[in-house]
Amino acid sequence: MGSKERRLSYSIAFKIEVVNYAEKYGNWVAERRFGSLPTEKMIREWRKQSKDVIKADRSKKTSRSCAPKWPKLEEYVKNWIIYNRKNGIAVSTKMILIEARRIATEMSITDFAETTSWCGRFMRRNGLCMGTKITVAQKLPREYERKMIEFHKYAINMRKKLWFEMGQVGNMNEVPLTFDVPSNKTVYVKGAKTIMMKTSGMRRRVTLLFLHAVLMAQSFQLY
Repeated sequence: MGSKERRLSYSIAFKIEVVNYAEKYGNWVAERRFGSLPTEKMIREWRKQSKDVIKADRSKKTSRSCAPKWPKLEEYVKNWIIYNRKNGIAVSTKMILIEARRIATEMSITDFAETTSWCGRFMRRNGLCMGTKITVAQKLPREYERKMIEFHKYAINMRKKLWFEMGQVGNMNEVPLTFDVPSNKTVYVKGAKTIMMKTSGMRRRVTLLFLHAVLMAQSFQLY
């Protein structure tokens, strides 16, 4: 039983080197120069694809790309995204699918399916990506553990001093509720240094929600 021949893959940088040498000295000379593989046929195919090979990422081993089925539709959708981003409007993938369906209807495209897989391919073809707003987490104060223990001791001493019941112990928190909840994600063009996101201006106007809880003494066994 004969063993199967192992199929080799070549980097884009190597293909460009072979193509440049073949264009200067010929395909057969390039085959002898770089060994039995790549063959003259492979070099001939690489030269046919030289334009795509040169544009491809040299760190990868393929120049494979999927051409859009509706290039005009994708051009309109991309321009719509760029226009909204210039005006600071957050664009989600759901909004892209809705806009693509609207444009497809106007262009009388009946076989267009606004799926998430199409949206992902569209974004890769047009240099778009999804960005998420990063927030800086609030840092805990220094020596917070010591201060927490001191507060516990203070509460215990006050209970011993004033003799109040556990059911009289309460906790109250203030939760600010904003009238504007802007999205923290948006589609944007790769390489953008700043990502502007417009709000309605109501972000600083908040209402306070007070949460109050009382510890029920009968729910615990006291010692």
